[in-house]
Amino acid sequence: MWEEVGKSGKMKRFRGSFEVKIDVKGRLRLPPKFLSVFEDAEDNTLFITSLNGENVLVYPMSIWESIEEKIDRYGNLDPDIDAYVNKVSYWGSESEVDTKHRILIPPHLRKVAKLDSSVRILGKTNHLVIWNEEEFKTRELGTDFTKEQLFRVSRILNKNEALSDNE
Repeated sequence: MWEEVGKSGKMKRFRGSFEVKIDVKGRLRLPPKFLSVFEDAEDNTLFITSLNGENVLVYPMSIWESIEEKIDRYGNLDPDIDAYVNKVSYWGSESEVDTKHRILIPPHLRKVAKLDSSVRILGKTNHLVIWNEEEFKTRELGTDFTKEQLFRVSRILNKNEALSDNE
């Protein structure tokens, strides 16, 4: 399972973001800070997918397998879980971190997510998200993070019940 600290003593979380270049073959080199998260893993296998093609989700296989175990517990009879599995399966493929510390983004996903030269790779604690740099700025940085949102996040992180939509 996902440990907080690996054998090397380094934290086992993806944090922060980096602007990286993607080559013409669709490969991007993982920044050293993100690469260090993989160094103690049993293997360097990844699951690369998306929910809608607007960005790319990259999961270490151990994390993805824990998600699959949760899916198995609920089964695909739940319509939301079935829809989720359909989407991640459509976009998804297994990959590996190569010897030059690169990952390959599948061509169909690269095209739809507009990953051409400059991309933004974000750490999301247990997985990575890759965006077209300009799309990320427009969609994610184009709106303010409100005091109400901060309050809701604060309650969740402090293990208080999240606010309802009308609070």
